[in-house]
Amino acid sequence: MAANLDYAFDEYLKARPSESVSAVQSFHEKLRHTTFRFGRFTIPAFYKAFFVTPKQHHLLKRVAAAFHQIINTTTRLYFEEPQLANRFHLAPEAEDLVRIDPGYSRNVVFGRFDALLEGESLKILEFNCDTPIGASYADQLETAFLSEKLVAPFAEENHLAASERVQNILNSLLAVYEEFGGYESPQIAIVDWRHARTHAESEFMKAHFETRGYKSVIADPRELQYRGGKLYHKGFRVHLIYRRVHFDTLVERLDEVQDLIRAYRDKAVCIVNPLRAHLSSNKSIFSLLTNRAFDRFFTDSENQMKKNHLPWSRCVADAEDFYGHRKVFLVDFLKDEKETLVLKPPRSHGPEHVRIGRETPDGDWNAAVDKALKEPGWVIQEYVNVPVVTVPQVVNGKLDFAYKKHNFNMLVFGGKYSGGLVRLSDESVVNVATGGGLMPAVWTDVAPDSFTA
Repeated sequence: MAANLDYAFDEYLKARPSESVSAVQSFHEKLRHTTFRFGRFTIPAFYKAFFVTPKQHHLLKRVAAAFHQIINTTTRLYFEEPQLANRFHLAPEAEDLVRIDPGYSRNVVFGRFDALLEGESLKILEFNCDTPIGASYADQLETAFLSEKLVAPFAEENHLAASERVQNILNSLLAVYEEFGGYESPQIAIVDWRHARTHAESEFMKAHFETRGYKSVIADPRELQYRGGKLYHKGFRVHLIYRRVHFDTLVERLDEVQDLIRAYRDKAVCIVNPLRAHLSSNKSIFSLLTNRAFDRFFTDSENQMKKNHLPWSRCVADAEDFYGHRKVFLVDFLKDEKETLVLKPPRSHGPEHVRIGRETPDGDWNAAVDKALKEPGWVIQEYVNVPVVTVPQVVNGKLDFAYKKHNFNMLVFGGKYSGGLVRLSDESVVNVATGGGLMPAVWTDVAPDSFTA
């Protein structure tokens, strides 16, 4: 068994050039006939997996469990420590929604922790815990990859193991529904806007839920009707909702989804994630988590986890406090430390407004700083080097390899690491649309001492 599976897989393909060229080309064609789609387009993918070592797998499980608890504690502070509420910058209508009691204990059930993983180093850059996507895409891609005729011998020799991400979603939904007090076998609504570009992912999950015996429907929130103390979608009684609509878009269309909100407020339906999960996706909580003044809210082991796995971060609004142990004047600091910093807007779901200091011209950086000083919620974060991985491609009919920057997306469901996926790009702000794609995170179930040097 190889000690470095990433290198070993590249060498495995190189030793079979003609087979590899054919496999890479047919693999992409195979994906075109699946639900591996974002809107009208097949999601870019590569003929490779990210190979998680046993040590990395153990690390991911420990970090996932710890930060699930940390995030739930942090969101709870919004309700228990009034002096911290203004850090979340919520409009009144948004505040009203997050204060609705969902009927169960956890503020966050599903999360995707977007991180940089290189060797034993793991740094979490963002918490996507409102409506995290990617689980079914990763399941589909992993199944397609591991079932490849060329890959199968390599997978068997190296004991590669698949994850069950969508099944873990279902397990978590059912556990929350039980805590909620549900006693009937739940009928599930996967709730998203009718023309959402992730509709194919919802279709995959619906099919999976139904194979496990749970009647399911994909429902636009505007089509839900609340009558007689029960929630319906076109006559289909809904007990349990897997929420896919972003909190911000619900707020924007609040007048169109009043039946859903009334049912939620009356606890006539169990909604997961709860609307208060939105608090955890606000990037400004990094300022709280990396500021030692707030360590008293967490255990010693949690504080060590934060120190090990979070880059230094501050809200621009309060960044004059401290950088390390030095008092700083904000504007001078942002200019002097430009090469070591990243500027992030509070709630952007895409990379277009993120500014990496070392890759941003001075004029554009100063404009971003000016914008951040005027708008609440912008975050300064310490720059973390983005790792690179090789991926196979076919160039002029021959096998070749390209270098791609990548991040590691930890799927954390019900407090447990539930598998991962890797996004790749040509850019440091990793974006699948910019010359990139996806890979599943596949791990080996062999103990570390089974590896040979």
